[in-house]
Amino acid sequence: MWTMVSTSYSQYRGRILVVDQDDWCREFLSQVIKLCGFGEFNLARSVEEASSLLEQFSFDLLITDLNLPQYHQMLEDIRQRFPAMRLIVMLHQRSQLQQIQLEQIEVVIKPLGLDEMARKIREAFHSKQRHKVEEEILRLKRESFRI
Repeated sequence: MWTMVSTSYSQYRGRILVVDQDDWCREFLSQVIKLCGFGEFNLARSVEEASSLLEQFSFDLLITDLNLPQYHQMLEDIRQRFPAMRLIVMLHQRSQLQQIQLEQIEVVIKPLGLDEMARKIREAFHSKQRHKVEEEILRLKRESFRI
């Protein structure tokens, strides 16, 4: 007898920005986010669209493609302006892994799978939450030693 186990992702919620020039990829990722209840999201097909959205909204997670024009410029800008934002980068080949040298980046190889994307998004939110808790503990330690 098979039993279906439902995994609740609702504890992992945030605002996600998906940036990819391929319509199918943006659509797939929007369906993963909706299906798993990861929160609100926006879709952009270019760095320019993403920049505009970053000016309007606060995001917890960025999912983008390594082959996107102006990819490196966008990531560097995000790292400087939004250091707490988590990143998932999609690659077309494992050989592209050596191009990823920034911390706090999760990597996914295309073609994308629903389970793997859901796990990566969940891990990114978990990592962000853990980072917030660690910062709060550090702040409390500093405060307590000033007394």
